[in-house]
Amino acid sequence: MSERRSRNTRGANAIRPEWISALAAAAALFAPASLTGIPAVDAIERALIAAFVSYVGAHGRRWSWLVAGAVVVVPTRGVSQLLALAALVVVAASTVPKRRSRTWGALGLGLMVNAVFWYPESAAPWGVVAAAVALLFVVGNGYPHLRRRKRRVARDILIGVSVLIVLAGIGAAAAMAMAFSDVRTGSAAARDALNGARDGDAEAARADLATASASFESASSQVNSHLTTPAQLVPGLAQQVNAVRTTVDQGLRISDAGDDLVATADYDRLQYEGRLDLEQVAALADPARRADRILGEARSELDGLQDSSLLPPLADRVDQFAADIDQARTDTALAADLLETTPDLFGASGPRRYLIVFLTPAELRGAGGFIGSYAELVLDDGQATLTRSGRIDDLLEGPNQGSRTISGPADYLLRYGRFDPGTFLQDVTYSPHFPSDAQVIAELYPQAGGSEVDGVIAVDPAGLASLLELTGPVTVDGLPEPLSSDNAVEILTRSQYLELGDRATRGEILSAATKATFEKLINASLPAPRQLADVLSPAARGGHLRLWSPEEREQSLFERLGADGSLVIPPGSDGFSLVQQNAGNNKIDAYLERKITYEPTVDAKTGELKAVLTVEMTNAIPFAILPESVGGNTRGAPDGTNVTTLSLFTRNVVTKATIDGKPLTMGPGTERGLNAWDTPQFNIPAGATITIEIELAGGVDLAKGYRLAILPQPVAVPDRFSSTLTVENGQVKGTGATEDTLLDDEPLEAPTRIRVPVER
Repeated sequence: MSERRSRNTRGANAIRPEWISALAAAAALFAPASLTGIPAVDAIERALIAAFVSYVGAHGRRWSWLVAGAVVVVPTRGVSQLLALAALVVVAASTVPKRRSRTWGALGLGLMVNAVFWYPESAAPWGVVAAAVALLFVVGNGYPHLRRRKRRVARDILIGVSVLIVLAGIGAAAAMAMAFSDVRTGSAAARDALNGARDGDAEAARADLATASASFESASSQVNSHLTTPAQLVPGLAQQVNAVRTTVDQGLRISDAGDDLVATADYDRLQYEGRLDLEQVAALADPARRADRILGEARSELDGLQDSSLLPPLADRVDQFAADIDQARTDTALAADLLETTPDLFGASGPRRYLIVFLTPAELRGAGGFIGSYAELVLDDGQATLTRSGRIDDLLEGPNQGSRTISGPADYLLRYGRFDPGTFLQDVTYSPHFPSDAQVIAELYPQAGGSEVDGVIAVDPAGLASLLELTGPVTVDGLPEPLSSDNAVEILTRSQYLELGDRATRGEILSAATKATFEKLINASLPAPRQLADVLSPAARGGHLRLWSPEEREQSLFERLGADGSLVIPPGSDGFSLVQQNAGNNKIDAYLERKITYEPTVDAKTGELKAVLTVEMTNAIPFAILPESVGGNTRGAPDGTNVTTLSLFTRNVVTKATIDGKPLTMGPGTERGLNAWDTPQFNIPAGATITIEIELAGGVDLAKGYRLAILPQPVAVPDRFSSTLTVENGQVKGTGATEDTLLDDEPLEAPTRIRVPVER
């Protein structure tokens, strides 16, 4: 037996380890691992590393091979796993003979090195570091067992590599130090330029971009100098230098595109007194699109850096730069879309007529409130004219009473057609999906004496207040004080009905307020982008200012602006919209307070969902003598009673419901692909609180975590939401916790989307 093992060992040693190391080097030439980012350099370095590790390590102890193999195999997948397992088989077999075979050692280690070079991109950084340490370990173990001459060669190689790394590090550090001040100055100037563009200050933005360009140019000359050339040959260090170079170069590129970036800030060319210069608007569309493209390309370059192994300080800087670009792209992409779409919206191709409807949440409907007044806005070649305005009664008493028709949407007609919106136009906003309401009112308006319209604009008191913030106060006939952004909500939601009696009830104040505000708005100077965004964005997202167009491109833009008022809960998500409808024909909802608690429980294994939704509704109407229009009702209930219904829109199924602890039957329906669960009509007495509890069941897709969409109804007093997620058969990812507080008694107006990563 001993003689056979000896012959096997001599047979194996007939193949010299140098040859096996050469084969390992040749295989490494074709591996995908990127060591420096330069393909030719990477191939050579992979080959040299494979040859050196396999040859020197083959002279070490066999137990060191086994230890290294055990470490290397952990992060493997696919090809790397096959290579690592083959390496383990080889080194395990090499332990059978009494004497170690350097040939088998070289083969096993060559397979190991190539396994590391085939690690998947998803391999954790710690796994790569551990594998590198393991390979260094076998080299260190084999080095003392080399013959003296070969040991000197190996030592010289290690010393040479170490000197290169030190010199490369010193050179790179020196270049980065010299560039640091310029990068900081350039970044600050670029950020100031973007802020200036949002503020409409083109002159300041251009000056800041000139400073940024000069600073980044200086930084680029430093980081691309000969000082950084050696670093390009050092794995790990090369990525850091390349990240700095890419960041500086992209900063320079963005700064050099200054004319495009600030073109849309030159609002002096767009100033108007009742007219928008559509030729200038169209001329700005191409620069805005070019700026967005440049930012997009820069962002793509940074994506590659973020996927590489950067040191934490540098990774943080790259992430911050990427975040700055993302923020800037939000502006440039939207600006490009707006500038391309605005000419048509403002009548470049012919007059465009829009119907403006004023909603009041004092009498709730699904989209927020009933229609109290209306106006027509005509835009012709940038010229805005308010051609008609009036009370909703004008339309109710208009032509074709009893014979007005509605062609769709089908789900709107199915749910709300029985309420005869063709006769009662003030109630058209039954649906929480505003595009459906707008389509219906656009079809009914011409039948009721109006003109064909090209779109619908809906505004409520909070939306009007945001417009008044742009225009300043307006004088409204019948009001004792100017209407302003500070008092509009209180006056138009509550006090007008208490103090102005029949005039408020008839809608005269609403009509006059709408007309005065829009007339001043269309004759005002065009605000800067930041002011428009800061003022109108919250109003649009909160459902207080909504826009609809039958044109797909225009409607898509309104969706991006968050002004479309769509009822959407994505498939696979949890979510709901709780919608109340006034059934008493009064203005009592101005005093309605709602507290909503949602407690979902999700099974991390199956995605099964169970939830409890609790609604506390308080009728906080003051105990005083109130006008009939506020406290009275048409349902025979005592004065001060809030007579109402409630609808829950969700993808889930109601399994049980109670009202103040008593069983409550909720009728099933559908709208916009969602389940619509409706309560019967119920009363909330003055000063009382009614509690409705609803149990739900369903399922969610947890591939991207638990996702919750809450779509608040625009109401006079913002709803307060609380929500706690409970995870069964799993946990909130990375926390070890099975519960997560999503909302803690928070007032919500805008659609809110929450994502919680969940793991088994």
